Amino acid sequence: MVLNIRNREADRLARQLAQMDQTGLTEAVVVALREAIERRAKSDTPRQAASKILEKHGLAFQRGRKPVPASAYHELDHDLQGKRDVR
Repeated sequence: MVLNIRNREADRLARQLAQMDQTGLTEAVVVALREAIERRAKSDTPRQAASKILEKHGLAFQRGRKPVPASAYHELDHDLQGKRDVR
């Protein structure tokens, strides 16, 4: 298999990591990818993060609540920008 890095920053970072770890480029890339995947797998989803914040304040999501409709975000955006929907 061949991995061809054509991005200067990616190349620079891979070389920097390889030098720090005293490894080759391939090993540096494998280690970096493995660590990134593990970190993301352990991180909270936005809902989990929100639940933790609510719990910290003695609150929780209501059971069976429905998501906010997309139209509400559109209306909120227009309100924040001082625009009015003329219907």
